[in-house]
Amino acid sequence: MTIRYPSVLGFVSMLALAQPALAQDMSNSADEEEASSTEQGGLVTIVVTARRTEENLQDVPIAVTVVSGEELEKRQILDVKGLEMITPNLVINPNAVAAGGANVFIRGIGTPDFDRTFSPAVALVVDGVIFGSSISGQLLNVVDVERVEVLRGPQGTLFGANAIGGVINITRPKPEDEFAGEAQIAVGNFDEFNVRGAVTGPIVPGKIDARISVNSLTNDGQFINEFNGENRGFVDLLVVSPSLRFTPSDDVEILLQYDYLRNEGDWGVLFNRSGPNELMCLGILITDIPRCADPNQDLSRNNQDTPTFLRTTTHSVNLTTNITANDVDITSITGFNLFEEEKQTDFDGVPFPTFASIQPVTERQFMQEFRANWTASNRLTILGGLFGQFVDYQDSANSLFVFELLGFPPDTVEVVDKQQTTYSFGAYLTGDYRLTDELRLSLGGRYTYEFKDFIYRNGFNQVGGGFFPDAPGFNNVAADTQGWSQFTPRIAVDYQPNEALLVYASWAQGFRSGGFNGRGNSTETIGPYDPELVNNYELGFKSEWLDRRLRFNLAGFLTDYTDKQEEVIRRNPETGATITTVTNASAVRYWGLEAELMAVLAEGLSFSGVGSYLNASYRDFIFNGFDVTDFVEPRNAPEWQLSGTIQYETQIGDVGIDALVTYRWTDSYFFHLGPRFDGGGPSPLINEPRGFIEDYGLLDAQIGATFFLGDTEVRASAYGRNLTDERFFQTFAPVANLWANGTPNLGRTYGVRLGFSF
Repeated sequence: MTIRYPSVLGFVSMLALAQPALAQDMSNSADEEEASSTEQGGLVTIVVTARRTEENLQDVPIAVTVVSGEELEKRQILDVKGLEMITPNLVINPNAVAAGGANVFIRGIGTPDFDRTFSPAVALVVDGVIFGSSISGQLLNVVDVERVEVLRGPQGTLFGANAIGGVINITRPKPEDEFAGEAQIAVGNFDEFNVRGAVTGPIVPGKIDARISVNSLTNDGQFINEFNGENRGFVDLLVVSPSLRFTPSDDVEILLQYDYLRNEGDWGVLFNRSGPNELMCLGILITDIPRCADPNQDLSRNNQDTPTFLRTTTHSVNLTTNITANDVDITSITGFNLFEEEKQTDFDGVPFPTFASIQPVTERQFMQEFRANWTASNRLTILGGLFGQFVDYQDSANSLFVFELLGFPPDTVEVVDKQQTTYSFGAYLTGDYRLTDELRLSLGGRYTYEFKDFIYRNGFNQVGGGFFPDAPGFNNVAADTQGWSQFTPRIAVDYQPNEALLVYASWAQGFRSGGFNGRGNSTETIGPYDPELVNNYELGFKSEWLDRRLRFNLAGFLTDYTDKQEEVIRRNPETGATITTVTNASAVRYWGLEAELMAVLAEGLSFSGVGSYLNASYRDFIFNGFDVTDFVEPRNAPEWQLSGTIQYETQIGDVGIDALVTYRWTDSYFFHLGPRFDGGGPSPLINEPRGFIEDYGLLDAQIGATFFLGDTEVRASAYGRNLTDERFFQTFAPVANLWANGTPNLGRTYGVRLGFSF
């Protein structure tokens, strides 16, 4: 089936012309308030802050998916991974070798590596604080949240350099001036036990309110280690989040938030995926017995000899001040984050001591943003701001490898130390001007400057010792500093002939700064590599029909990617060492469609669905002097994604019953790009077949009952995720031609919950 981008333009144009006649039956109800619409069985109004100000979702000329905290709870979505089920063109791959890590892709744009030097291409924002360079921790907890917004396409004007693919914007509840609380206990298979709750209320009535939320999650994990029979993949997570809200006057609000996160779960559950071109499979690395991947292996049983552990703590502080002065809203956001981690893992995935590593990490982030939103007139609003961020990390490692094969004495350990400091500064200005009551023009731009200071040290320790600077053996040093700057504009126009229809078109640039390769090991391999730049063209509409019982939004986009950063693990032909290099592929093009539908089918019965089409291709890619444009395709870019949810709510006596079923189908796609070691074919770079995911479907469901005991609302429910127990490898990581590993997805999980609120 062939889909051509220009046809979308014609379709939207015809719909805009037809809208006045088609929407006559809803013109009156569109003016009603949200409460009235809800009483009549229509769809509720959704408020978002996608453009740093509160707006009705249907009035925002941006492709954005919004899910409320209530919906997240119904769907038993505990982290951002679950957003895949309800968001078009979103792929989130958990990263087994980064604590709480994930590689997030929107419209095919993301970062496939896990090293901290590689800045995410999709920004994660929590209560206005933008997370810095870390890939670890991307599987953010989304239990105690008010709403989550997934903004698709570059959002550099408002969110900065590393929002080239989009933004996941998380907003949490504020303390309230009335005493209220909630608590919930959930138990599930694999001995899962989840306790969470929150309490809010006034400390000084009318002046100071407080809130505290707690979330504790444990389970035994879905994997068994054949080497010793122990459980693997277990979870042990604790999050405590107190906050205070000061309102000294009607025009001033000060919000102080603190978050403590402790993660002592498992990590690094890896399976051997070595094939006939890896030395592991040839029996050269560890014994004369080949250790090849079993094509029929049980994806619930791994086999690793090295004990693993993970201990991470995160301390985050956020101070937000909102001041209203006449027609100007002024906001100051100050964020600080301290992340400390120590971990040990077994990277080879076989029950023999081949490659294991102990890695302590410390990362600090500080962010300050000032912005002002000025309503200059009933036609003109202006938003401007200043942004600064400091991110500093140190990542060390003591790694055991079969170095004796390379001529080193037994028990030789490689010592590695990486340190990077990033300074980011930005200034942005955007304005909306109503040319007429129906036609609005938006202009904006941001100037960004990023500076990085990087140093890499490694060597071979044969006498014992700690990490840098105490460990002996550091004799190889590679260091460099560099800065990059870019101005990224955005132009958009939207037309709203009535409150039921919005048609918009936009052009925006996105920018991801250059950087250094933290997995390089020499001056030649650390870089720097160049920045990325995208031009994104988007056309879409948002509409409501049938007395607000049907909502249909459609977006078409074309993204031209210049100097895309591609990291490739390979073997140095001169030294034989495993190296990672980063090259800037010349050009990539993504284009596609995204549709979102919500409909009230009958009283208590509703349907919501999303669908997306993505066409991704390299336009010009030179690798090692060879044109590989026609031999490889971009990673993590499934062509089709479809999702549908049926929800039903009814009342039986004093008990409310609700049920929800969601099915998500994802087309096949590659998630790996690397050098060719099989000696076949002309291209030195291929999409390795082991890094290919066949199309798959996931089924989730829940059923619940709600009733009151006095003034206390009680809710009991049962849930299930991946009910058909679809299992497949979701990662593949070859280490040059030495060995390869991978991790499978999680299988069927289910459980019951009991909660109350007052």
